[in-house]
Amino acid sequence: MKKLLIIPLIFLLTGCWNYRELNQLAITTGIAVDKENDNYKITIMIANSKKSSSSDDSITPSAAVYDGTGQTIYEAFKDTSLSVSKQIYLSHIDVLVLSEEVAKNNLTDVIDFLFRYPQTRNNFYLVLAKDKKASDILKVTTPLETFPSQNLAKNLEITDKLQGFTYTVDFTDFTKSLVSEGINPILPSVTIIGNSEEGNKEENVQQNEPSTYLKLDILGLFKKDKFVAWANPNQSKGINIINNKIYILGVIIDYQNEKIVTEITEMKTDFKVENNKVKITIGATGAIQEVNANVNLYNLKTIEEIQNSDVEKIKEYVNDAINLAKDNKTDIFGFGNYVYKNNPKKWNEIKDKWDDEIFPSLEVEIEVNLKLQAKGSINNIVEVRE
Repeated sequence: MKKLLIIPLIFLLTGCWNYRELNQLAITTGIAVDKENDNYKITIMIANSKKSSSSDDSITPSAAVYDGTGQTIYEAFKDTSLSVSKQIYLSHIDVLVLSEEVAKNNLTDVIDFLFRYPQTRNNFYLVLAKDKKASDILKVTTPLETFPSQNLAKNLEITDKLQGFTYTVDFTDFTKSLVSEGINPILPSVTIIGNSEEGNKEENVQQNEPSTYLKLDILGLFKKDKFVAWANPNQSKGINIINNKIYILGVIIDYQNEKIVTEITEMKTDFKVENNKVKITIGATGAIQEVNANVNLYNLKTIEEIQNSDVEKIKEYVNDAINLAKDNKTDIFGFGNYVYKNNPKKWNEIKDKWDDEIFPSLEVEIEVNLKLQAKGSINNIVEVRE
């Protein structure tokens, strides 16, 4: 008898206690955080579930954007929910956009809220709004993706692989850098090309050449939880080289008053920290991709000269990145983390003065081993004859 009574009880206990019908949820795909008059301003982008059933794209937008303000992140979210007829659901966030002001002064509040909030997952990307409000970034429409937040996330993923000056940072990566010993975080940035007010109109999607669009920009440096500086494009490349975030890198050099482009497709960086000195070793393989000079690529001396120039350019990127980090007293490379892992006792003695005193005074030695291939045909270069 006992077994017969237990069986129906098991069926009664199955199911999810927090189950919600899909049509009761406001699926949030993007969040932007700004500061306005000492209050937080939260902007959320919600997928429009009616879009899939509508045959008129010009009438039914793919997403809706709502704002809320409050003295705390929690209060701002609650204020946002007053304008939404469904329960805000944060498990499908693609991207979190932070204003520069929030990144400088209030980042911990945002991270702490999202870390504690039970719905959020940790695989969404973080990005800084450069020279713009975070809310404006989130509102720019695009013809390539259904939601602007989705467009930004896809752009980060593609550019991460094809360019050398930015890379993706998700919530897990960022929080790990915040709490790890001897390393500080970095975030990519995005800006708006064109008129911000025109960018959030549906007409922007319908143009062959959108008047307003988003463009990924340089890296932002943090010291602990505070934004401290922007890296220029070359410094951003140097940061990525040291941090092993390079998939493809274009190196442009001047040769015989013309330009030669080498594409680096394999790059691996190692470093060691000993006795107040960092030894950085970079291995790379590249191929000559574009030649605007009338040179003989079958001449070994010519190849050697181009290769040496490429090596010097890579060293320049790395030195510029290190000098920027030293000037701002923030170890974004994990040199301190190397000491922490390899000599914990010494790290405990120096960790309190690492960023401000020891890191800026480190001697840096850079070695680049580049294997260059002369890629090309048709008599080395294409000549136009009139």
